[in-house]
Amino acid sequence: MTLYRQLVLVIILMFIAGFIGTVTISTGNLQQFLAGQLKSHAQDTATSLGLSLSQPMQNDDLPIMNSMVDAIFDRGYYRAIAVKSMTGETLVERSRVMDTRTVPGWFSRLISLEAPRGDALVMSGWKQAATVTVTSHPGHAYRELWKNLVDTFWLFFLSAITMLLLGLVGVHLLLRPLRRVEAQAEAICNHDYAIQEKLPRTRELRVMVEAMNRLARKINEIFTEQSNLTARLREQAFRDPVTGLGNRHYFNRQLRNLVESPEEPAHGAILLIELDRLDEINTTAGFQAGDRLLARTGDLITKRMAAYSHSYSARISGAGFGIVVADISDTDADKLAAALAGDLAQLQIEDLVTHTDIGSIGVAAWQPGDTVTEILADADIALQSARTSGENAWFHYRPPADRSNIPRGAHAWQAHLEQAVKGEQITLFTQDVVAHTTGQGQLLHREVLLRVSDTDGALVAAGIFMPMAERTGLATQLDRLTVNKVLDRLTRATDSTRYAINLSSVNLHDPEFTAWLCDSLGKNTEHAAQLIFELPEYGILRNTDTAGEFIRQLRAIGCGCGIDHFGRRFSSFGYLRSIGIQYLKIDGSYSRDIDKDANNRFFVEALVDTAHSIDIKVIAEAVETTAEREVFESMNVDGIQGYLAGKPEPFT
Repeated sequence: MTLYRQLVLVIILMFIAGFIGTVTISTGNLQQFLAGQLKSHAQDTATSLGLSLSQPMQNDDLPIMNSMVDAIFDRGYYRAIAVKSMTGETLVERSRVMDTRTVPGWFSRLISLEAPRGDALVMSGWKQAATVTVTSHPGHAYRELWKNLVDTFWLFFLSAITMLLLGLVGVHLLLRPLRRVEAQAEAICNHDYAIQEKLPRTRELRVMVEAMNRLARKINEIFTEQSNLTARLREQAFRDPVTGLGNRHYFNRQLRNLVESPEEPAHGAILLIELDRLDEINTTAGFQAGDRLLARTGDLITKRMAAYSHSYSARISGAGFGIVVADISDTDADKLAAALAGDLAQLQIEDLVTHTDIGSIGVAAWQPGDTVTEILADADIALQSARTSGENAWFHYRPPADRSNIPRGAHAWQAHLEQAVKGEQITLFTQDVVAHTTGQGQLLHREVLLRVSDTDGALVAAGIFMPMAERTGLATQLDRLTVNKVLDRLTRATDSTRYAINLSSVNLHDPEFTAWLCDSLGKNTEHAAQLIFELPEYGILRNTDTAGEFIRQLRAIGCGCGIDHFGRRFSSFGYLRSIGIQYLKIDGSYSRDIDKDANNRFFVEALVDTAHSIDIKVIAEAVETTAEREVFESMNVDGIQGYLAGKPEPFT
């Protein structure tokens, strides 16, 4: 029961107790008063009647005596009047049955009123001739008591209603600060550390609000400090301090994850950029001039790559830069290389270099089956070829024919995906996400994996065709088809397992898709709680406000939400506390060989502490070895996903 209802109940009980006490006291006092009045009235009437009957008694005039008794008895205030001679003979007698029908029977039984009697002598001269006995009728007293009770009740009831309404208004005003404190505490639980600027006037409530404000500020400071520390640790481990791009370790880690993960795009391009004469600039103009050149080059690369969502840039050597672009065709890679070569000319315009041979760019593509070593070797060959091709040249190296496995073109892919969507020709697999250990670990949920058959009937992972689907506008239809198939499966089969569905980044900010998804889930509320939607980190970072609203609408229906591939971007963790996710999945690039990489371990441990401080669970993906699993267990990671926990299985 709420405090407000308790106070209302106390006020009502107090009014009831006051009413009962008031009625009891007033009724008791009135009862005593009326009893005394009845006794006095009976005695006075008996005395007066005795004097009045003396003369008729002396004259032995019985009719006059009857008339005088009738005149008094007919008033109705008496229950009985009797005149008896001294020998006991009844001369005159009148009586009536006591009638209390004007009051409820329970009241007359509850309130006891005696019928008092008054006695007097009737004299005949100097002789005692008779006695007069008058018995009062208590009916009038009962009516007065009942009238007093009814009047008291209505007076008290109206007063109680008025006072109760005033009391409720007062209680409502007094509890308003407490409701704000309750809302503030709820906001703190949801990682929103709001401060109450308006303080209540009541001293005790003001002290409470001030204490809550101090608590909110302190928790906010702790989280901010911890998230900033985690971000700094990541930057120290994976970010080049001069250019702001990733470092060599970051570059190698991202490239390896892209090439080796079955769920990542299966083809792409790598570009190596090498600035010429950096050592000469450091020697003649100083290291500050060299750093300015490097920093400006990093800015140009960052600006150019902003349009590529699946791309990573890094400074991989003193004068060398590396760019990885997933799911890009050879033609587009060539256009990118030409654009970057043009950007390098800006360095001379800004007087950061004095020579015209600013740098060279090597381009190499990777295809399914290529290894990291082969890709880097191809890119290095391309860079060396560019150096010999002239000033600010770029060169695209293509490996021998026996290593080429060029995927189908964009138009062929689009036609194939359109056919798959039209015929609902998609296949779903699921992969277990477990708490810690394989076999003994509790199943947290199963991630739904999307597959499409190629022209040969072989299943193709989503990492290969989803980037193409996003560019051709088919990602929304594929996401809708996946959601419908999962809901249909849950409707047909009795299954309490939770399933995680990956959504394309383009749909996080699409109001039409959001409305469709909420409507579909609203029609299947019994299964909505079984669904989790995993959102890509780069999609959330595009607009955290719209992504947050998208997540809030899903959670209102009962669905869970998580972030997939977390940690790929250099971004602040501050948005995590208010966006409303339940868990985040650490990108597989941190999982691979984490038992051998101190930098990865240091960052993941700090990330886990930060996430747990705001009640967000952490799951490690791409965990493939026992050694990797043991490291994650030691860092208190909540769950793992990978072939070690379970291979993908058909979702039937």
